[in-house]
Amino acid sequence: MKKKSPQTTLSDRATLITGFPGFLAGRLLDSLIRVQRHGDFTFLIQSKMRGLAQKRLDEITRMHPEFKGEFHLIEGDISAPNLGLSESEYQSLQEKIGVVWHLAAIYDLAVPEELAYRVNVGGTVKVVDFCAGLKNGRLNYVSTCYVAGKRQGAILEDELDEGQAHNNHYESTKFWAEMEVQRRMSEVPSVIFRPSIVVGDSRNGKTDKYDGPYYLLKMIKKLPSWAPFPQIGRGDTFVNIVPVDFVSNAMAHIGLKDGTENKVYHLADPHPMRAKDIIALGLKCMDRPKTRGFLPPKLLDAALSVEGLEKRLGIPREVLEYFTHDARYDTTNASKALADSEVRCPHLSAYMQALVDYFEQFPDKEFLDGRAV
Repeated sequence: MKKKSPQTTLSDRATLITGFPGFLAGRLLDSLIRVQRHGDFTFLIQSKMRGLAQKRLDEITRMHPEFKGEFHLIEGDISAPNLGLSESEYQSLQEKIGVVWHLAAIYDLAVPEELAYRVNVGGTVKVVDFCAGLKNGRLNYVSTCYVAGKRQGAILEDELDEGQAHNNHYESTKFWAEMEVQRRMSEVPSVIFRPSIVVGDSRNGKTDKYDGPYYLLKMIKKLPSWAPFPQIGRGDTFVNIVPVDFVSNAMAHIGLKDGTENKVYHLADPHPMRAKDIIALGLKCMDRPKTRGFLPPKLLDAALSVEGLEKRLGIPREVLEYFTHDARYDTTNASKALADSEVRCPHLSAYMQALVDYFEQFPDKEFLDGRAV
């Protein structure tokens, strides 16, 4: 009788990652190699990123010599036919890969529509097409909580198209990309992750870039140390912020777990803070006076729309929406999937000081017009 070959687990399968060496993709790799301890990793990268990607992999290999020879860089383009690969390269990769992590996207809140659609939607379609040709493969796709757009109140993980409008082309194109992934779940088993606003590491504050709530820290830092910071609006809206170590560890656990496919997971803080409390906490951590006065959000928005002022302040107008929009992201699926692990989302109050300390130690790190998803 012919022996059956042993069934491989998800962590045994060859892995393809897009979006490397980006912020979240880089941290995801750190989490994956702690979980898998062995494996074959291929990174589909833009040619301009080869030097940085190779440097990052060399660093990891020095720290984890057991992964020597396990990392492979291939240059391509998710928005091009065959992912920018030759026909033979494409087919060879399909025969090899068992798990795909799709993180590549444009996260700029002010991105032009055509570019956002070509990369975020068209690129995702082509990655799903690639996955459709895998033998017993899985797609782990990184979406965003903000596919919910202008919806308010409770947002459930199994909700997507509720007729909502969106604030920018980033949100709308991530929405259409996730629509395509969900539409083809019967063909391509998929896990969909929706992180909220991702910041630095909860233990040491380390991050590759500043965006989202870091603009608040930047505004505070621009003021003289004695000057009070105004309260922006009533500040009663919840702002959902999560540290990158929680997001990457949660993704690694859920993405390599059997029975989690064809579901959506909000990687969000189940107990988010209100905007006014985040401002108060930021001021306290930076040893600044408490808020004084009141600045209507509409007035700040109008000021940021004045030509040149937005650039002078260094605060993208689009960021304001995420501090005044009241949406609450349900985390039922994520909590259940993480129940058998030690991965939990820490409360912002427990690590805000680490974020501030890192920000003040490295104030010249690049600011970006988007969120670190």
